[in-house]
Amino acid sequence: MAAEEKFHVISAKYQGWGNEGEDFYFPVNFYSKDEAIAQFVSIEKFTEKNNRMVPYTAYEYDGNTFYTIIYRGIVDESELMYY
Repeated sequence: MAAEEKFHVISAKYQGWGNEGEDFYFPVNFYSKDEAIAQFVSIEKFTEKNNRMVPYTAYEYDGNTFYTIIYRGIVDESELMYY
């Protein structure tokens, strides 16, 4: 019986007012933890707060912008959650 493939899991919340997010899976045989996280490029953005422009860090991956990213750990292929 072949061993199940393992994946790094990163949860990301989309930019915007909704609370929508998505999990992304990176095979451990191709990506280290740091390499998986590095797929999300940090960018500086600005928002208006109390009539002032305030900087914050956002993340871009695969043409999408995310407000936050969280590294969740490593899971087996059988534990992947596809929606």
